[in-house]
Amino acid sequence: MELLCAASPEAIGKQELIETLWPESVVSEHSLARLISYVRHILGDDGDAQQVIKTYRGIGFCVPEVRPLYNQIDRLHPIRNRWLPFITKKFVVSLIGVVLIIGLITGYQYYQQQRLSKAIIRISLHQDNTYTAFTAQVKRRNELVEMVEQRLGIKRQQQYEKFFALYAKQFTQQEAFVCEQIRAITAAGLLNNNQAIVDEITATPGIVNVIPQSKQLQQHLTFWLNKYNSIFIKRRDMCLLYVGVEDGVPYPSGVDQEVKKWLLDR
Repeated sequence: MELLCAASPEAIGKQELIETLWPESVVSEHSLARLISYVRHILGDDGDAQQVIKTYRGIGFCVPEVRPLYNQIDRLHPIRNRWLPFITKKFVVSLIGVVLIIGLITGYQYYQQQRLSKAIIRISLHQDNTYTAFTAQVKRRNELVEMVEQRLGIKRQQQYEKFFALYAKQFTQQEAFVCEQIRAITAAGLLNNNQAIVDEITATPGIVNVIPQSKQLQQHLTFWLNKYNSIFIKRRDMCLLYVGVEDGVPYPSGVDQEVKKWLLDR
């Protein structure tokens, strides 16, 4: 069969086949015919059908097409044929499973990245709101300090918190009004945005990986919120609330730049 397949679709003469198959023996064409018949039988072929091996009278034999030979061989291996569909289906199912897993992992990573991006964008907005509120508060704070200093003929020596607490009972109606404005900024603009930033960092732990100073920011603002809830809301003589170096949790000066840089690099 190797000889016939190699020569396909050309025919090989009987004598050439005999000399190749029995190089050192004297064999008649009858022996070759019996061998061809036997091979045909193995392949499910016969001399009448000649689906695989064709006889060219006076010339020899040939295999016109190799593909039918493979089909015949496939039919001779029913066990393999029964397993082939199963193996194919199993492979396809496994492949689909792998694709689904990769898709889920990729989708989850994309979801986490989108969640992280949205959280940092919201933090940036809250930082901007905090800065706006703080700027307005500083303006009112300086205005109140100047009013008290001019009226009492003094010069502020204490921190702002202590200064206002010391003279709160001596405020005029106008000074008390400015103090209430400062408190309103603290209780609304600063409180709401500080709480929102802490919530974002807490809900999205991955922020710390891309904004390293966000951890210090969370600690600073958490301390501020605790001080607000435990002290500020109970004392009307406090119009503003500061947390800094003296408390051991200073505001991380580089965190704003880290956030903006991350947003620019996206």
